[in-house]
Amino acid sequence: FPPQTSKHKAQSTKHSIERSLTFCTMITMTSHLLAASLWMTSSMVNAFTTSSTAPILFSTRCALPKKGFFAANKWDMLIDEDEDEDLQFVGGPPVPRDMKYNLYNLQKQRENYESMKAVGGKDITNDVYARDPEDDTFWFIGKIARVGDVTVEKAMARLWPMIKEHSARLRPVELYPRWGKLELWVTPGDSELDVAYCKPELQFVQMFREIDGVEDISKAVRNVEIGFQGELYENNEEGFRTVRTADGKAVKPEVTETSTDRQPSEAEMDELMEVLNSQVEASSE
Repeated sequence: FPPQTSKHKAQSTKHSIERSLTFCTMITMTSHLLAASLWMTSSMVNAFTTSSTAPILFSTRCALPKKGFFAANKWDMLIDEDEDEDLQFVGGPPVPRDMKYNLYNLQKQRENYESMKAVGGKDITNDVYARDPEDDTFWFIGKIARVGDVTVEKAMARLWPMIKEHSARLRPVELYPRWGKLELWVTPGDSELDVAYCKPELQFVQMFREIDGVEDISKAVRNVEIGFQGELYENNEEGFRTVRTADGKAVKPEVTETSTDRQPSEAEMDELMEVLNSQVEASSE
């Protein structure tokens, strides 16, 4: 070969530099693609492990917006306590996806309740109580709302799995052991004071999961036609409860301001003050 001139040497050096730059660029792009692939794989794993369809025991965490006095951290407190107790909810009929007891469904139902009551008032709402069939104590569990031609019976049947599990989680000592046999009862909306005063005209009405003539309640009632606002305890509250007969009537005589036969006990006064305080806070929001 003839000896290379300085021009040929310069061109050869230029080509070598270009090949080196190209090789470095390829390595850089490959490393970026590998990092992106790893990040996408990690995201997919996290998405699957934090899905809202996870098991009912709340092994997952969902980010919820704070709205009113309902915030995710309050549900987290209830969930953490349940995890410590290792509560198990198995058996029974299949639970529709939109009625599974998870943070997304609970938040959605609470929003439904608040929107419906804001438009229709308390006439379209009911208070909900749960009871161990072998006990005469009725525990206040929360409130429901419904719209259109949805009856309270249909609304309760649709919300049944969510409300029943909430009852057991809210009162794990009294109600969880009888979770499979709990009874659910309703009263008119915002009637806590009448219940506490043992008004004789106020009678609890028992609800049932099955409705005559309705084969599939999930198809008969859409989840946007009902709402559930579950009770939550704050500052070690003992919870509102009342003693009733097996058919939902008051056991104690009526408490009246002019009554000379009976004055409310200290426990009843505490319950009345809790109800009044909660209503004042709700009206000021």
